[in-house]
Amino acid sequence: MHSSVRCRWPQQTKRPARRVAIVYVAAALIAAACGPLATSGPLSGSGSIKLNASGEDIVVRTNTQRELLGLPVLRRSTHLMSAAQLQADQMAALNTMAHELSGASYPSPSSRLDAVGYRMSASAENVAEGYPTPAAVVAGWMTSPGHRSNIVSTAFTEMGAGYAAGKNGRKYYAQVFGRPR
Repeated sequence: MHSSVRCRWPQQTKRPARRVAIVYVAAALIAAACGPLATSGPLSGSGSIKLNASGEDIVVRTNTQRELLGLPVLRRSTHLMSAAQLQADQMAALNTMAHELSGASYPSPSSRLDAVGYRMSASAENVAEGYPTPAAVVAGWMTSPGHRSNIVSTAFTEMGAGYAAGKNGRKYYAQVFGRPR
């Protein structure tokens, strides 16, 4: 089952604070209505990845940051949502935050993109752990030069994000950016 939310974002805004508040309220309502989402792709094994509202919230908050900077928003890609959720799930299962996860079924960013069937001409990944909320992780990425450069890059046209909690309660986040071939 695929579920997507399409939002039209204006290139410029005269009242960014009001628009940001409206976007956050809309994201919360959509997340509450959607609950866990499932998607399928060419993965071996279970064949599906459970998407969640936190990933959706990260996409909205990231695009809000881009909009406030006068940048075009990134399209939400089901493939990239799946790749990000796959990475968040693997990090939570291994209690490790890293781009490369030796011993994982999909140890590298490229193996995750292949697993979900995403063919790209450019890609990047942000990962984080320990932040209490999607708002906090996006704020953290925006203050980190490397992560921020991925968020504000014009090389990408699409994005996805995922969240998972480890058995110990530690929170893991992944964000994947891409430009399809």
